[in-house]
Amino acid sequence: MKKTFTIFLRALFLSVLFFGGNCYAQNGPVKLIFAERVSDYKGQVNTTKAVGNVQFEHNSTKLFCDSAIFLQTPNLIYAYGNVQINQGDTVNLFCDSLLYNGKTNISKLWGHVRFRDQEYKLVTDSLEYNGNLSKGYYQNGAVITSINEDLKLTSIKGYYFSSSKIFFFKDSVHVEHPDYELFSDTLEFRTLASSAHFHGPTRVLMDSMELHCNKGIYYTDKQFMRLWEGATMFEKTRTFYADSLIFDQLKDEGEGFCDVRMYDSTEKVLMLADYLKKTAGNTEIMLRDNAHVIQFGNSDTLFLSADTIYHKQDTLTDFNQSIAISFVEIISSGMFVACDSAFFSEQDSILKLHKNPVMWNNLTQISGDSILALYYDSEFHQLDIFENSFIASQQDTIHYDQMKGELMTAYLDSSEIKRIQITTNAETMYYLSETKKDTAGIEIKTIEGMNKIDCNYIVIHFEKTDSTESEISTISFNEQPTGVYTPIDDVAERELFLKGFLWQIGRKPKPILLE
Repeated sequence: MKKTFTIFLRALFLSVLFFGGNCYAQNGPVKLIFAERVSDYKGQVNTTKAVGNVQFEHNSTKLFCDSAIFLQTPNLIYAYGNVQINQGDTVNLFCDSLLYNGKTNISKLWGHVRFRDQEYKLVTDSLEYNGNLSKGYYQNGAVITSINEDLKLTSIKGYYFSSSKIFFFKDSVHVEHPDYELFSDTLEFRTLASSAHFHGPTRVLMDSMELHCNKGIYYTDKQFMRLWEGATMFEKTRTFYADSLIFDQLKDEGEGFCDVRMYDSTEKVLMLADYLKKTAGNTEIMLRDNAHVIQFGNSDTLFLSADTIYHKQDTLTDFNQSIAISFVEIISSGMFVACDSAFFSEQDSILKLHKNPVMWNNLTQISGDSILALYYDSEFHQLDIFENSFIASQQDTIHYDQMKGELMTAYLDSSEIKRIQITTNAETMYYLSETKKDTAGIEIKTIEGMNKIDCNYIVIHFEKTDSTESEISTISFNEQPTGVYTPIDDVAERELFLKGFLWQIGRKPKPILLE
């Protein structure tokens, strides 16, 4: 990208083109050095007509032309035919005709205007310079090319302020180079600060990246850019958008602010946040404030939300690690997760959930002090629930099947719980029901009684019925259990819940709606 703006770093050549800032108003008079024929012009006082190899000199600047009219009193010079301006041994300016007004300090050049120094060549139709404002400009289009490399810049209008060393290229700005191509509405370059400013829609094309922005600044010395009002970076497999963006090319580090979106088409991952920071090669990414990660799969989509999400790639193993902090929510394969912090290691497929984690699988709620999940192939396969582990499954608005213990392990298949193993202080409470059809053929489920079983070790198996919910099929124990069956009509209200029961459906995450 640095080469993109080398043309601007040397753009001071235009100040010479515009006669060094003061044109012929420099100290000392303009001198007519040579002409083959000199005469008064149409009898006008103080007006000289010079014809044939005409040469003027003003300090170190020389003017050559085929003919000229020199008006000493209003201080005007009209130069015609093969006009050439030379300054030293390096600068040459050519045009068909020229007018210099010493009174207004304005110079005008017309007809195939060409400038050439040791590095650049400029071609335009007309050129004007105001010495009072130290401003030179063209407004009918110009082409600037490099003599030493394959570089070309075109624009409809161009302005130069010699006192502040600031250039403006405006209207259909186009820069071509073998390493890049740039299109812009307005491009400003401040030579003293070596900074390029985009004041309109700008697009930069390079081998490995394409950049779109509306406004921004590029510091050419540091290869550092600040872009705003919507900026997008396109890489081969990644797209990075933000309302405003900071990018260091040398370090390959970037920051995005407000409505940040990063999409990786290879990994099929979309990252959203109000702030994003990336390191070189995207090996480390931090999302903060309303952070979301969406992993698109063939059959399912993973949604991860949190206040802050850290993503790190181990460059040695190429495995990823992710940490989510505060207000964590996960949705995947029919599982809904809420907790305060989460850690995932791709190397061992372990997802660790901490600080009041709660999970939902259909109408079943799983909670504990912490949960360790085996997650791979976009599915949960095993859950280990530690300390105060509790599983509750809703039968209706007041009846819940409940299981609790010190340690609980749930085994899943296709995101459905197939078996639960409760170790240490196991307790279960579940309802027995019967389904009958009424006279209209509609199935009606009736709860008939409640089973309550205490045992040190319990294994519960589930099977999917004709309904969409899995139901308890068998229960096994490793020692004699203590069990009580109570008809539903005899169950007291205080006996409906095991100690520690808390239905937290209000924490269940809601799917993210993508625009």
